[in-house]
Amino acid sequence: MKHLLSSVIVVFFISCGVHEPKESTGENAFDINVAKSHILEMNKNYGRRFTTNDTAFYAERYCRDAEVYCPALPAVKGREAIRNFFYSGGTNTEAVIELPEGNFYGNAELVVEEGTYNFPDGKGGSVDKGKFIALWKQEDGKWKLYREIWNTDLPPAPPSK
Repeated sequence: MKHLLSSVIVVFFISCGVHEPKESTGENAFDINVAKSHILEMNKNYGRRFTTNDTAFYAERYCRDAEVYCPALPAVKGREAIRNFFYSGGTNTEAVIELPEGNFYGNAELVVEEGTYNFPDGKGGSVDKGKFIALWKQEDGKWKLYREIWNTDLPPAPPSK
């Protein structure tokens, strides 16, 4: 009985694909750490999206068919709409965002970034803070934002009277 149980467990793990990862020796092998490093570098300047009206900036960071899903608004689709949304006619010149390193996983087709954000108010509090998920895919040989969605951790504002 003991041997039968051991055999069943071994067969189960093999059939589920639980095994030692194989090292890829191919030149184009996917390495999550390379993608992560690039994304973290992109995140260092992520806050510039609020203060720049440079379309090249958005072309460098967002896929042609990118979409942004923000709270309480319809999806923002395409680079130009995303640029207009974030730049907001230059009204966001004081926006500062903090993006601590989050979790990364995925493959050569798509990388998922899970993280948190904070817009500090300069007084020890937050204008907004919450969590996000960003989907990154390669376009023109670079990892770019394909989809992003976020939501706040702050309570809703009380209803106006």
